[in-house]
Amino acid sequence: MLVRLAGLGGLALWLLPALSHAGLFSPRAHDYGPTTPSGYRVRVEPQAVTLSHSQHQPIHVTVENEAGQPIDGVAVRFRASEGSVATDSPETQGGTVTGTFAVATGSDQPRTVFVVVTVENVKVTVFIDIVPAVFGR
Repeated sequence: MLVRLAGLGGLALWLLPALSHAGLFSPRAHDYGPTTPSGYRVRVEPQAVTLSHSQHQPIHVTVENEAGQPIDGVAVRFRASEGSVATDSPETQGGTVTGTFAVATGSDQPRTVFVVVTVENVKVTVFIDIVPAVFGR
């Protein structure tokens, strides 16, 4: 698909969307995998985020087969460098699992923590910058 966006005299601006995009200006999340032994593709969103020490952050994991079909019953593990990750289910339902990261209590010092998401042999790291909460400014 080749799209002409604008033209100035004899000059024209053309865009050729990358094949990995679903459409013009709509990038897909990065796929990881295939996993071993099942050959699944894994997507994790977000891959990086900033939040205050009192906030919670959902981490969405999608598991699909080669044809892009969601897969149920796949174990997904979350491991945080600090704090905790809570899930409703340790396995995919409708091809997804959502873990909710909570910052460890007791400090609002700025720092970066990470959550490692594991599906079979594929590990994806989510980086979370923790910033102090600012009140009364």
